Amino acid sequence: MFVKNKFLKPFSYIFIIIFLFTALSGCGFSQVPKKNKLKSNLYYRLGVGFYRNGNFIKAMQEFIRAKSFNPLSAKDYNAMGMVYMETAREGRAVENFKKAVRINPKFSDAYYNLAIIYIKKKDYFPAENYLKKALKNPFYNRPYESYDQLAKIYLAENKLKKAKKVLTVSKLLDKKYFLTYYYIGKYYLIKGAIKGNLNKSLQYFKKTLNLDMFFLPAMYYEGVIYFKQKKYNKSKKIFSYVYKQNKTNKYGIKSLGYIKKIAP
Repeated sequence: MFVKNKFLKPFSYIFIIIFLFTALSGCGFSQVPKKNKLKSNLYYRLGVGFYRNGNFIKAMQEFIRAKSFNPLSAKDYNAMGMVYMETAREGRAVENFKKAVRINPKFSDAYYNLAIIYIKKKDYFPAENYLKKALKNPFYNRPYESYDQLAKIYLAENKLKKAKKVLTVSKLLDKKYFLTYYYIGKYYLIKGAIKGNLNKSLQYFKKTLNLDMFFLPAMYYEGVIYFKQKKYNKSKKIFSYVYKQNKTNKYGIKSLGYIKKIAP
């Protein structure tokens, strides 16, 4: 039995409001002092600078300092996860990205990063789910990136209708994002048995290279299309360039294979 008290109901409402506010902010009842938040942001910015310059050791040191001043900052865990991802420590990366989304369940960038790791493993089911979670946030500032990764998954699974649908959305959101045109090119290349699709594919790979002239995968597939069209001189020139740029990655190795086929 509950004891009735005329002061209990208003007090309960106040308590519930306070609880909901703290829970939604991911902070519990312990608030981080403003001074600590400022210091955390400073070290975070320093870390971003080192990260962009490829100095991952210094970047990690600054991100750890940032986290020490504000352990409730999702962006610090996401940043540490990105360093782990860049340095091939994917297990640690996943731990930090998951910590980030536990603190902030609407953190689209962390969901996207989780998806990238699972796509590399060709584990498409969780990757697709994480991308869809990223897209649920109405304030996500780069949704076209997640749509393009969904297209990558659907192309790998030969779900061409789904791939085309998400690529159409991505193109509407940003008409200057090179990866959208790259995956549209791959879409038409997969459908290449139908007349005209190879030319459409080539058109989109050229569009990709207009936006990013150093994107080797688009160059490689441009060479593949010329090879299919029996334009061997053009294809050999492209394959030779791709091979010289990176002899050890998959596009360089595949380009060398095509060069050997073309060579007399």
